[in-house]
Amino acid sequence: MNAMNHSFEVHTRSAERGAVLITGLVFLVVLLMIVVSVMRSGTLEERMASNALDRQLALQAAEAVSRDAQVAFFTTPVSPFDPFDISGFTSACTNGLCGVPAAGSTPLWKNTSAWTTTKTRTFASSASNITQLATNCTPPTGFTDCQPRYFIEPVGFEGGQIGMICPKVIYRVTARGVGKDSSTVFVETMYRYRPHSYVDGSCG
Repeated sequence: MNAMNHSFEVHTRSAERGAVLITGLVFLVVLLMIVVSVMRSGTLEERMASNALDRQLALQAAEAVSRDAQVAFFTTPVSPFDPFDISGFTSACTNGLCGVPAAGSTPLWKNTSAWTTTKTRTFASSASNITQLATNCTPPTGFTDCQPRYFIEPVGFEGGQIGMICPKVIYRVTARGVGKDSSTVFVETMYRYRPHSYVDGSCG
């Protein structure tokens, strides 16, 4: 009787030790899954924050060069703005001065071939260049750096009186900013500017 009881107790303890081991392994697996999930979540959040920061950098760059265009062209007018000369704006977009877009045409900013150094402008002074941007902007071809760039299009006229006061010219300035990790942001700004006179003498 005693021998049988002793054998039963040994068998029970052995089974209990096996159950503890399995339970411990299960807990370790669950803990490992939690740790991996937390690490992935942290990495994802870090990437999201980095992308958001890079996009903000690109946005600020585009807005900065747009304001530079305002100062360069609309605060202290220069030819072809005053006197206004429409012939200075062509389809070739020479030096960032683009012709009046045709009705229903694809917006110029969507055309990658339009974003070259010969068809766009950047800061009037290199002292305004943004140093935090990327140093290599391969697409589109023609870019030698990643500084923000812009072009100007006259898109309409407003008011005025023939032979007297000149109408306001409505300009669209489209700026492109590129962040450190190649995030790209486009900013469009509309300006109304009344030249003192037109080259053809129709007003002023």
